This record gives sequence, C-alpha cells and structure tokens, in this order.
Amino acid sequence: MNVLFKCDRSDSIGLGHYTRSAALAAVLKKKRIKYFFLGLRPGIKKKNKISIIDQKKDLEYTKKFIKKKKIKIVIKDIYCLNKNWEKKIAEKTFLTVIDDFSDNDHYCDIYVNYHYNFFKKKHTRHLKKKNCKKLIGPNYSIIKDLKFKKKINFKEKTILIYMGGADKKMLMLKFSKLFFDNKFNKFKKIFLLNNNHIRNKNLTKNLNKIKNKIIIKNKVKNLSQYLASTDLCITPAGNTMLEQIALKSKNLIVPQNLNQISIANSLNKKGYINLITNISKLNFNYINKLIEKKLNKRKLVNPQGKNLIIKKIIENFNLSK
Repeated sequence: MNVLFKCDRSDSIGLGHYTRSAALAAVLKKKRIKYFFLGLRPGIKKKNKISIIDQKKDLEYTKKFIKKKKIKIVIKDIYCLNKNWEKKIAEKTFLTVIDDFSDNDHYCDIYVNYHYNFFKKKHTRHLKKKNCKKLIGPNYSIIKDLKFKKKINFKEKTILIYMGGADKKMLMLKFSKLFFDNKFNKFKKIFLLNNNHIRNKNLTKNLNKIKNKIIIKNKVKNLSQYLASTDLCITPAGNTMLEQIALKSKNLIVPQNLNQISIANSLNKKGYINLITNISKLNFNYINKLIEKKLNKRKLVNPQGKNLIIKKIIENFNLSK
C-alpha cells in the first residue's frame, strides 16, 4: 500500500501544508508504510490559486506518478487544485483532503477539517462524494511531535516573533517598528526570519536598531522548545498557533488573511488565544499585560490527532476494497 502526499511549500505559500503532511508521514513511517511527496508539476508557479489549464497539466503529471509508483492512497493538502482535480484522482485512488476552509466544494473519500467550531453541518453540502467520511474538529489536529529535553532558561522575560514561512504582507516589518520603543529593552526579543524577511533591506535596517535581541534565520532546531520557553509568542493563526495551544504557551495571534481571522475568532472567544487584527493598536502596555495574562489551559488540541487520521484512512481504505 503506497501513499502519496500531494502538497507543496515555497516562500509564497509558506510551510504549513508540507509540515502537516510531514507529521502524517511520520506516522506512516512507524507503520512501515511506503509514502511519497509530490508538489505541483515543474513549471507551474507555486501559489494558492492557479489556472484551470495548469490544474489540468498537474492532473496528468500526478496521474502518471500514481501509475508509476502504484499509489493506492492520496492525501491532498494544497489549495490550488479544485474539486474536478480531486474527482479524477478519486477515480483511481482512495483520496483524503485536508482543508482549512468551510465553503469550498470537494470530492473525496475522507475530509479533514480540524479547526475549532468552524466546519458545521450546513457546510457538508460542499462534500460532493457520497459517503464521504468527515473528520471534523480539534480531535483531528495535525501537529508534529512536541518533544524537547527541557525548557530554555532565559534570564529575562522573552518574546518570540515568528510570522511563518511566507509573510506576504511583511508583518514582521511592522513588528520591528513596534520594538523601537525603549521600554521593550528589558525584554529579550527573538526574531525568527524566513527567506522573504532576510531579503528585505528595510527590515534588516530596523532590526539592527533594536536592542536586546536574537535573530534566527530560516530555521530553529526545535521551535517547540522556544514556544514553550518564551513568555510570549507572536505568530500567525496557522500550525504554530495549534502548537502553542497544545503547549499552553502565552500567545498573541496575528491572522494573515480573512480565513485565519474566522478560524481564530472562536478560539479567542473561549480564551485559548489572544487575537489582534490591527497591529497599530499594539504598544508596550498592551504587550506587557499579555505577558501577565492567564490563558484558558483546558485541553483542546489533540497531539495524537495525526495518529487518528492515519488510522481512519487505513480502516476506510480497507473497507473500500
């Protein structure tokens, strides 16, 4: 039984889809199930929306790979390939779709949407394949193993600022200006930069002006360790937000699009996160209060969600034969 992860990553679409797929792949590896990763057909620009022509090109590319590698199960975690692409793939394989929206049409055998209070009964009309199995809610959260030996012992209050693998709106630049305020000098600031940040000359100039800082470029060895060790983590509303909830870390969540705002609103109302949609409202007093504020520490995210998903995929695949 060979499994294909259809996902991609880049400086424009970020790392989240690949990170989720890698977490699921780690479960397959333990079960000694062979798997492959396949991005978009070479030559197609990586973005969240592509033309119908490019989708057709990618479909043929993917079908050839499926035939060559004798793929039986496809796990799709990519926005730019629509229901028609899914329907053609589902004709030959057992298809699972991982989704972050609630109103897009899909054609698949298993549909995964783990966001809290987000995908509701009225949205099931968008699932077009009969008897599609729905894995809905935080019990099916997909996060990597959050393992580290011990917390980092910072000597002072510490703030981690991480805007994901893309940050198309360059929110990191806005945060760099926030920390010009000398009142923040008493806090250690850790800026985790992606490639887009590194190439931005204005951001580089701003960061050079900030005192009491650490700059980490591209990758940190164990992000979970930093999320658990710092006094406040400022991140987007993606995978890192779920990891913070699982670790019960103090956070400030900055959505990067309207869909992330919708996802984050319910979590904010229940006290699992601190949500900000307008960075201009932030100042020293606001940040200082967040560091002292208590969050809802009731369990929400299931760290074993990835294992449940793989179990359901295998069970339902065997039943479909």
